[in-house]
Amino acid sequence: MRQFTAQQRRHMLNWHVAHGASMPATCAQCGVSRATLYRWLARHAATPQKPLRAQSRQPHTRRGVAWAPEVVVRLCALTMAQPTWGRGRLTAALAAQTATPPLPATVGRMLAWIRTRCPMCGGRGGRHLPGGHEMVQDMMQAGVPMPLRLPPRDPKKTARRRAQAALRREQAAIVREAEALTRARG
Repeated sequence: MRQFTAQQRRHMLNWHVAHGASMPATCAQCGVSRATLYRWLARHAATPQKPLRAQSRQPHTRRGVAWAPEVVVRLCALTMAQPTWGRGRLTAALAAQTATPPLPATVGRMLAWIRTRCPMCGGRGGRHLPGGHEMVQDMMQAGVPMPLRLPPRDPKKTARRRAQAALRREQAAIVREAEALTRARG
Protein backbone atom coordinates (compact mmCIF):
# COMPACT_ATOMS: atom_id res chain seq x y z
CA MET A 1 0.00 0.00 0.00
CA ARG A 2 1.30 3.42 -0.93
CA GLN A 3 2.11 5.95 1.79
CA PHE A 4 1.18 9.56 1.10
CA THR A 5 3.07 12.50 2.53
CA ALA A 6 1.33 15.08 4.71
CA GLN A 7 1.47 17.56 1.82
CA GLN A 8 -0.19 15.08 -0.57
CA ARG A 9 -2.93 14.33 1.95
CA ARG A 10 -3.59 18.04 2.46
CA HIS A 11 -3.74 18.49 -1.33
CA MET A 12 -6.31 15.67 -1.58
CA LEU A 13 -8.48 17.26 1.11
CA ASN A 14 -8.28 20.63 -0.66
CA TRP A 15 -9.31 18.95 -3.93
CA HIS A 16 -12.19 17.30 -2.09
CA VAL A 17 -13.48 20.66 -0.83
CA ALA A 18 -12.89 22.43 -4.16
CA HIS A 19 -14.87 19.86 -6.12
CA GLY A 20 -18.07 19.87 -4.09
CA ALA A 21 -17.04 17.46 -1.30
CA SER A 22 -17.94 14.46 -3.43
CA MET A 23 -16.58 11.33 -1.76
CA PRO A 24 -16.76 9.04 -4.83
CA ALA A 25 -15.10 11.62 -7.09
CA THR A 26 -12.33 12.35 -4.58
CA CYS A 27 -11.66 8.65 -3.98
CA ALA A 28 -11.50 7.96 -7.72
CA GLN A 29 -9.30 10.98 -8.40
CA CYS A 30 -6.85 10.37 -5.57
CA GLY A 31 -6.85 6.58 -5.48
CA VAL A 32 -7.76 6.16 -1.81
CA SER A 33 -10.60 4.30 -0.14
CA ARG A 34 -13.61 6.01 1.40
CA ALA A 35 -12.61 4.82 4.86
CA THR A 36 -9.19 6.42 4.47
CA LEU A 37 -10.65 9.69 3.23
CA TYR A 38 -13.20 9.79 6.06
CA ARG A 39 -10.40 9.13 8.57
CA TRP A 40 -8.29 11.97 7.12
CA LEU A 41 -11.28 14.34 7.16
CA ALA A 42 -12.00 13.49 10.81
CA ARG A 43 -8.36 14.03 11.80
CA HIS A 44 -8.27 17.32 9.90
CA ALA A 45 -11.54 18.50 11.51
CA ALA A 46 -10.22 17.66 15.00
CA THR A 47 -6.89 19.48 14.58
CA PRO A 48 -6.82 21.58 11.39
CA GLN A 49 -3.47 23.22 12.20
CA LYS A 50 -1.60 19.90 12.46
CA PRO A 51 -0.19 18.15 9.38
CA LEU A 52 -1.80 14.87 8.32
CA ARG A 53 1.24 12.66 8.86
CA ALA A 54 1.15 8.90 8.71
CA GLN A 55 0.51 7.37 12.11
CA SER A 56 2.37 4.44 13.59
CA ARG A 57 0.97 0.99 12.92
CA GLN A 58 2.89 -0.52 15.82
CA PRO A 59 0.69 -1.89 18.59
CA HIS A 60 0.30 0.41 21.55
CA THR A 61 0.53 -2.42 24.07
CA ARG A 62 2.72 -5.46 24.26
CA ARG A 63 1.66 -8.84 25.46
CA GLY A 64 2.97 -9.62 28.91
CA VAL A 65 3.91 -12.93 30.47
CA ALA A 66 0.67 -14.81 31.13
CA TRP A 67 1.75 -18.33 31.95
CA ALA A 68 1.92 -19.97 35.33
CA PRO A 69 5.29 -20.39 37.05
CA GLU A 70 4.62 -24.13 37.46
CA VAL A 71 4.39 -24.54 33.68
CA VAL A 72 7.67 -22.67 33.23
CA VAL A 73 9.34 -24.92 35.79
CA ARG A 74 8.08 -28.03 33.99
CA LEU A 75 9.14 -26.65 30.62
CA CYS A 76 12.63 -25.86 31.95
CA ALA A 77 12.91 -29.38 33.33
CA LEU A 78 11.80 -30.85 30.00
CA THR A 79 14.26 -28.75 28.00
CA MET A 80 17.07 -29.81 30.30
CA ALA A 81 16.12 -33.48 29.95
CA GLN A 82 15.44 -33.30 26.20
CA PRO A 83 17.39 -30.37 24.72
CA THR A 84 16.69 -31.35 21.10
CA TRP A 85 12.90 -31.34 21.39
CA GLY A 86 10.97 -28.60 19.66
CA ARG A 87 7.76 -26.92 20.70
CA GLY A 88 5.54 -29.67 19.31
CA ARG A 89 7.05 -32.44 21.39
CA LEU A 90 7.33 -30.19 24.41
CA THR A 91 3.65 -29.23 24.10
CA ALA A 92 2.69 -32.91 24.01
CA ALA A 93 4.85 -33.62 27.07
CA LEU A 94 3.34 -30.67 28.94
CA ALA A 95 -0.15 -31.87 27.99
CA ALA A 96 0.60 -35.17 29.71
CA GLN A 97 1.81 -33.39 32.85
CA THR A 98 -0.69 -30.52 33.28
CA ALA A 99 -4.47 -30.26 33.37
CA THR A 100 -4.61 -27.31 30.96
CA PRO A 101 -1.69 -27.51 28.54
CA PRO A 102 -0.51 -24.36 26.75
CA LEU A 103 -0.82 -24.00 22.99
CA PRO A 104 2.22 -24.70 20.78
CA ALA A 105 2.57 -20.97 20.01
CA THR A 106 2.69 -20.22 23.73
CA VAL A 107 5.31 -22.92 24.25
CA GLY A 108 7.33 -21.35 21.42
CA ARG A 109 7.20 -17.93 23.13
CA MET A 110 8.16 -19.54 26.43
CA LEU A 111 11.12 -21.29 24.79
CA ALA A 112 12.34 -18.06 23.22
CA TRP A 113 12.05 -16.35 26.59
CA ILE A 114 13.85 -19.18 28.40
CA ARG A 115 16.68 -19.21 25.84
CA THR A 116 17.49 -15.55 26.42
CA ARG A 117 17.73 -16.02 30.17
CA CYS A 118 16.42 -18.95 32.20
CA PRO A 119 13.90 -17.63 34.75
CA MET A 120 14.90 -20.30 37.26
CA CYS A 121 18.68 -20.40 37.30
CA GLY A 122 19.60 -17.28 35.32
CA GLY A 123 21.51 -19.22 32.64
CA ARG A 124 21.85 -17.56 29.23
CA GLY A 125 21.81 -18.81 25.67
CA GLY A 126 19.94 -22.03 26.44
CA ARG A 127 22.57 -23.14 28.97
CA HIS A 128 21.50 -23.76 32.55
CA LEU A 129 23.49 -23.22 35.72
CA PRO A 130 24.11 -26.38 37.73
CA GLY A 131 21.98 -26.70 40.86
CA GLY A 132 19.81 -23.68 40.09
CA HIS A 133 16.74 -25.64 39.06
CA GLU A 134 16.78 -28.00 42.04
CA MET A 135 16.79 -25.08 44.46
CA VAL A 136 13.82 -23.41 42.77
CA GLN A 137 11.87 -26.69 42.61
CA ASP A 138 12.51 -27.26 46.33
CA MET A 139 11.27 -23.74 47.07
CA MET A 140 8.11 -24.29 45.04
CA GLN A 141 7.40 -27.60 46.79
CA ALA A 142 7.77 -25.81 50.13
CA GLY A 143 5.10 -23.32 49.02
CA VAL A 144 7.35 -20.33 48.41
CA PRO A 145 6.03 -18.44 45.35
CA MET A 146 8.56 -18.22 42.57
CA PRO A 147 8.85 -14.82 40.88
CA LEU A 148 9.68 -15.15 37.18
CA ARG A 149 12.81 -13.18 36.34
CA LEU A 150 12.11 -11.33 33.13
CA PRO A 151 15.05 -10.54 30.87
CA PRO A 152 16.05 -6.95 31.61
CA ARG A 153 15.43 -4.32 28.97
CA ASP A 154 17.99 -1.59 28.60
CA PRO A 155 16.10 1.73 28.47
CA LYS A 156 19.07 3.47 26.82
CA LYS A 157 19.02 0.99 23.91
CA THR A 158 15.26 1.34 23.52
CA ALA A 159 15.46 5.15 23.45
CA ARG A 160 18.38 5.01 20.98
CA ARG A 161 16.46 2.67 18.66
CA ARG A 162 13.40 4.94 18.74
CA ALA A 163 15.52 8.00 17.96
CA GLN A 164 17.25 6.22 15.07
CA ALA A 165 13.89 5.07 13.67
CA ALA A 166 12.50 8.62 13.86
CA LEU A 167 15.58 9.96 12.07
CA ARG A 168 15.23 7.35 9.30
CA ARG A 169 11.54 8.25 8.86
CA GLU A 170 12.37 11.95 8.60
CA GLN A 171 15.15 11.28 6.07
CA ALA A 172 12.83 9.09 4.01
CA ALA A 173 10.15 11.80 4.01
CA ILE A 174 12.68 14.39 2.82
CA VAL A 175 13.86 12.09 0.04
CA ARG A 176 10.26 11.40 -1.07
CA GLU A 177 9.44 15.11 -1.16
CA ALA A 178 12.62 15.85 -3.14
CA GLU A 179 11.75 13.12 -5.65
CA ALA A 180 8.23 14.51 -5.99
CA LEU A 181 9.60 17.99 -6.63
CA THR A 182 12.06 16.76 -9.28
CA ARG A 183 9.27 14.82 -11.00
CA ALA A 184 7.04 17.90 -10.96
CA ARG A 185 9.78 20.09 -12.49
CA GLY A 186 10.91 17.55 -15.05
